[in-house]
Amino acid sequence: MTQFWTLLLLASVCVSFGATSCPNLRLMKNFSTDKYMGVWYEIQAQPNIFQSIKSCLASSYKRVKTEIHVLSEGLDSSGASTTTKSILKIVDPQNPAHMVTDFVPGVEPPFDIVDTDYKTFSCAHSCLSIVGIKTEFVFIYSRNRTLRSNSTQHCLSIFESYGIDLSSLVNTPQRNCHSRHDL
Repeated sequence: MTQFWTLLLLASVCVSFGATSCPNLRLMKNFSTDKYMGVWYEIQAQPNIFQSIKSCLASSYKRVKTEIHVLSEGLDSSGASTTTKSILKIVDPQNPAHMVTDFVPGVEPPFDIVDTDYKTFSCAHSCLSIVGIKTEFVFIYSRNRTLRSNSTQHCLSIFESYGIDLSSLVNTPQRNCHSRHDL
């Protein structure tokens, strides 16, 4: 029953009733999990009620055996420091760019790496389609608190080529941020 309420809540977040199936994105070929480890800063994403961090979001990815532990820190909507923890699991070792996360209680949403150069940018996607309701999120990450516009545009172009609605995409504020990653 908890899973039902979680799915209902998910449906109220970023919902699409028109095209109710998730796009079949080509994920990063020859994705190297080890090269992806380290700190990534969120540059753009759709608003997400499951994410308590609203600005200065920095996530540290660390491989622990077959899992990837993600420690995210930043500021909540009131400006207070906050952290979240999640675990990514590689579903298919032949396709490590496709992972699932425990970020949403009761379900394992996908977390897919569509493209990255490992040192500058990362384009990530998550989509669930259950009983005719689709929730979809895109994320643009950087190794720094800023990202050159051509890298951002590269990610946007990939998502647009699949017909993904980017109208709710917003910049994640990365100003006046202080964390252990900035030292």
